[in-house]
Amino acid sequence: MWKRGKAAIHLILAPLLAIPSSGIAQDRVLAPPSGSAEPTNSPSFSWGKPLIGRLANGVRFAILPRQSQESGVALLMRNEGGFIAERRPGERGLAHLIEHVVFHSPTVGSPDDPDHFTRVGLQLTLPAPHVATTSWRESNYFLSSKTPQTGDLDSILALLREAASDLTFRPDTVDGQRISVMQEMADKKLGNEIYASYIAAVAPGSPNDVIDAQNSDDVSTANIDTIRGLYRRLYRPENMMIVVVGNVKVDDLKTLIDKRFGNWAPLTPTSHPAPFPTFQRDHIRPISFSALPQGRRTALVTVVMPTPVPPSSRDRQAQAEVMDLLVTRAVNNRLSTLQPANPAGKVGMFIENGEQGQRQIMLWDNYAEGLWEPAVANLQRVTCDLTVSGFTADEWEAAKLSLTNDLDRRAADMPKVANVDLAKELSHALADGRSLIPPDEMLRYARDTLPRIDVRSGNRWWRRQWGSGVEHLRVEGPEFAKVSDPVSAIRVTANEASSTPNCKAH
Repeated sequence: MWKRGKAAIHLILAPLLAIPSSGIAQDRVLAPPSGSAEPTNSPSFSWGKPLIGRLANGVRFAILPRQSQESGVALLMRNEGGFIAERRPGERGLAHLIEHVVFHSPTVGSPDDPDHFTRVGLQLTLPAPHVATTSWRESNYFLSSKTPQTGDLDSILALLREAASDLTFRPDTVDGQRISVMQEMADKKLGNEIYASYIAAVAPGSPNDVIDAQNSDDVSTANIDTIRGLYRRLYRPENMMIVVVGNVKVDDLKTLIDKRFGNWAPLTPTSHPAPFPTFQRDHIRPISFSALPQGRRTALVTVVMPTPVPPSSRDRQAQAEVMDLLVTRAVNNRLSTLQPANPAGKVGMFIENGEQGQRQIMLWDNYAEGLWEPAVANLQRVTCDLTVSGFTADEWEAAKLSLTNDLDRRAADMPKVANVDLAKELSHALADGRSLIPPDEMLRYARDTLPRIDVRSGNRWWRRQWGSGVEHLRVEGPEFAKVSDPVSAIRVTANEASSTPNCKAH
């Protein structure tokens, strides 16, 4: 049986980066994952061609047919408009509260059933560790059906439609979820503070800097009219996306989506959302620090730039992704070679492209107590050397081989990817205006193009990308509480590590 649990908050920065929670996303936890059959490596499990479109009322949809050994189908509902849309007084944190209320609210058709969503869903869907998230830009609800039968899928879509338009926000049920959200915010307070301080340093003025929804007093005090008003303003056909992934007939699913969502008309006039804020380039200082007593120990050198417009063609998108992956491997290999005795994940590089509201290229070193100076020196020396001298031919060839091997593993593991994970990836791609390129297609592209990508291409990429952003050196550690002038100390260490005046920290 599903059970309600505390939401989990994750910072989407790097798989290897040990960094505390960001507070930008909440996962609605209902039950531990259940076991499932292990899929086999067979070409029959490859992805089909997705059907992507929009209903007459504005609801977007994407249906990805896929053979697998999963018992059912993944269904995802994404609503554009998260914390950044809480622009009116008294609304901070209410998008997250609405996400919780969805699972414990009567609906117009079931006015006396506060657990309508879970009561219906229990019969049709598998338990899952997380079934909902809210970020600065959207709320997501994702379920996996027990069977691919048309009747079950239709019932789940009907349930999602009720969540999107028919909640009654009965006061007693809302009050119960206030307590849950407030406890979640209290549990994540330290992680939120760490992340907020970091973003304020590297990308001031960006969405995750200006949003304070995670530490909001409004959740406890907002009246029902305010909560319902935000719900009706955000949960609208033009803001909604339905994604289905699994062994389905595309035309049949499109008919079901149209049946459940096609007649949805909003109750309030269309509102034009204000543009998302972008980071303020001229407010980025060269160096910052954090000395929280319970904080992490890490040194990070980051460049931040505007999120690029997605490439217009599938080939150009694949080319951009291959170059990002290739340079990341080359830099990771160099960082690891310089510290061969350290465990995996202590050092690394990661590229984040748009999820936080901007493009970030980050190198990190999670240093041990008292060793912040070698960590800073190492990062400063590596970024300086790459800018001045670039990669070596051997490093570049090793990176190409590593990338090919990794893409080969990803292609082989395609059958093991859960339908719900593909649904999430497809929803993000569709929202960003990108194609979702399968690993086997990426592998074929890489094998065809990598022989023509020489080390000069990698060096040009690094200098252009690193030079187009604003570089920021940040060091975090409790020991800075005992340093009289941490910024000066960090600057001296970074400058001593640089061999070229152009690489000096300012």
